Amino acid sequence: MLRGLAALLVLGLTVPACDDGVDTSDEQNETAATGSFEIFVGADGQYYFQLLAKNGERILDSEGYTSRTGAKNGISSVKSNGTNAARYEVLAADSGEFYFNLKAGNGKVIGKSEMYSSKAAAQQGVDAVMRALESPSTADAATGAGAFETFKGTDGKTYFHLRAKNGQIILQSQGYASKSAATSGISTVKKNGVDASRYDLVAGVNGQFTFRLRAANGKIIARGEMYVSKSNAMRGATAARTLLREMTGASSVTDAAIRTEVETAADGLLFMSESDYPFSFVSAPLTASDHVNEATVRAKLASYVDADPGADKPLSSLVSMSQTWEEWKSAGHNCYDPSDPVAMESCNKMRTLEQVLEANLSDIHVYYFGKNGTNGNVQGIGVSIFIVGRSPEGNLVGVRTLAIWT
Repeated sequence: MLRGLAALLVLGLTVPACDDGVDTSDEQNETAATGSFEIFVGADGQYYFQLLAKNGERILDSEGYTSRTGAKNGISSVKSNGTNAARYEVLAADSGEFYFNLKAGNGKVIGKSEMYSSKAAAQQGVDAVMRALESPSTADAATGAGAFETFKGTDGKTYFHLRAKNGQIILQSQGYASKSAATSGISTVKKNGVDASRYDLVAGVNGQFTFRLRAANGKIIARGEMYVSKSNAMRGATAARTLLREMTGASSVTDAAIRTEVETAADGLLFMSESDYPFSFVSAPLTASDHVNEATVRAKLASYVDADPGADKPLSSLVSMSQTWEEWKSAGHNCYDPSDPVAMESCNKMRTLEQVLEANLSDIHVYYFGKNGTNGNVQGIGVSIFIVGRSPEGNLVGVRTLAIWT
């Protein structure tokens, strides 16, 4: 949540997956411990914990541990180090927002916060964690159907978060003036959260990333936690979208729907080289026995290249090179100057396009085809770049752009 603090009176409202209303019958005990640790198992099989304030707000989350014992030791480390203000480091994200890391004596990050609107608000968050550590309890996170839980902050506003089936809190909201407004906010999250193009990514320091969910008007309506890497943040956003699609009964993602999301994300986005070119949607049918590889791209997508006046051609005779999806994502395309608003707009568009591809496709690969150079070192005045994978319908789907590399 992008705000200062929310840590006193609790509403404890739950919105189960099968109900669009708000169930007010399950009210949290206001005499509960100042804070509570919850342990859960992630999709990667590792153990994590999250620290909740008295009102149920998540105020700190952990790195992954290979065992439950490791997670419990991590909790002990947070209890030991978290009462020492010197162990907290408040940091700026490239969005202009702030967050903090809690470090052990050896410098290892043992806890990460949510995002805050200002450095002062992040410092208030540090104070909240320190208070929550006065006498916290520890238990396994409750598992079951995904559900929204609503609570009230010290500012008098109502907030909500979304719990995944494993008990992890994966989304937290902005503040609302009333319970009814928060309920409407939940509906807005459900409506927009099924669309991968509504998610954007924000970089912290040392490779950390988080994600945000926006409404159609661009307003931020929910945020994820801070993750140790861009790939993990993208997986977190995909998990949130998948859960929301399940909760809302959304149909299976079609190639047509992917095209809409791709074109929304790519609108106004240019790939920067010696000249700048837009991204366009590409697709071709695949059989179950076809693989996503260079030969398939040459065979199935040649028409996009050969019919493009600006492209090196024909595709069948061009030299090539490839890149893994992880290599592409880690390259930081268009994301070079956080102080430049125009550059950051392009950066955010690129990250959102990457998120759309990540959320919708499997077995993603990147291929480059140009007239000059050698295989593995492509050059040309119209190098075709394909980012493609297999869609849920089983077809070859992705995007194409051009680069000038001479």
